[in-house]
Amino acid sequence: MLQSIDSTTWQTSGPMSDISLSRDAGILVEEVSSIAAEVDCNSDHDSRVAIRRLASRGLLDLGLPGSSGTYSDQITVLSDLASVCMTTAFTAWSHRMTVEYLVSHGGDEGRTDDVRRARRVGSTALAGTFRAAVGVADIPVEERRSGSRRTANGFLSWASNLHDDAVVVTGMQSVGSGDRSLIAFDICNEGVEALPVAGLLALDGSKSGALRLSEVELDERSTLASDFDEFIADIRPKFLLFQTAFVLGLVQGSLGAIGELRGPARSLEGEVDDARLRLMDLRTRLEDGGSALDAGRRPDLRSCLQLRLDASHLATRSSQLELSVRGGSGYVAGSATARRVREALFLPVQSPTEAQLRWELEASL
Repeated sequence: MLQSIDSTTWQTSGPMSDISLSRDAGILVEEVSSIAAEVDCNSDHDSRVAIRRLASRGLLDLGLPGSSGTYSDQITVLSDLASVCMTTAFTAWSHRMTVEYLVSHGGDEGRTDDVRRARRVGSTALAGTFRAAVGVADIPVEERRSGSRRTANGFLSWASNLHDDAVVVTGMQSVGSGDRSLIAFDICNEGVEALPVAGLLALDGSKSGALRLSEVELDERSTLASDFDEFIADIRPKFLLFQTAFVLGLVQGSLGAIGELRGPARSLEGEVDDARLRLMDLRTRLEDGGSALDAGRRPDLRSCLQLRLDASHLATRSSQLELSVRGGSGYVAGSATARRVREALFLPVQSPTEAQLRWELEASL
């Protein structure tokens, strides 16, 4: 189990659970905090440095066979990272999800080992696949067959960690048969065009953007072994819980920065106290989800969707409260307060978007 953060490391209202980061990882969180402003606005930032350091400490495969911890521990790691730097937490999450896909659902052994050890970075590109799974749209990647030759074509509108050594996991639908499957491919493959976007409102160092696939050759190493529907059923709750972890980390960062209310800011005391109580409730719900995963149970999908939506709303509200308390100093573009306000604005557009979360929740009634 991971040890609690030492008293000399960053801390606000307490750890996400009784288990927190190890001493070494706590030091890494401090380092991440010190460069958070640069990472946020620098599209040339190499997120792989932090990912490799986390992986070398065994902090990006927690909960998987052979790891030194649990899914609950992984939730803590992602949350604590997000409390100081959302970009680092987000890119670590993208990598961690890719590790989950490859390890739990039959990825090629060599590629899986490379990603798990962070010799190569992982990029999750399943937004369109998840939308297709719930009937919102078609899978944006098509498989075409000609004899024994298989190729992938399509456009993935959003993915992160688009470095030249990335391993990307996405869904694919076969032309003709309509069969759906999951594939892993190397971003350096012929026919893969990465289209990173600079100038994002926040998280500019996440190396995010689009991918265009044109006649990308597939082989037996490309297809994950799992059944498509089983993959979706297993992954979606984990995906949502790990997202919620970094969302609540952002909440923790904002509420921790508010500190003690003085002078006119005391007029906000009721709202700040309500937000802190709300955070405690959402933490408990997240911990329940992590405990279910640790016990080998599949968390209820609707509960995970609602938790993710509720956490996003609290992140937006908490960042606004922080800005209200900080006043003019928080309105400076380079301040940590302004960064958290911008980071919170990312959450309604991150897949699943707020619109999709609401749609799924309404449809499930």
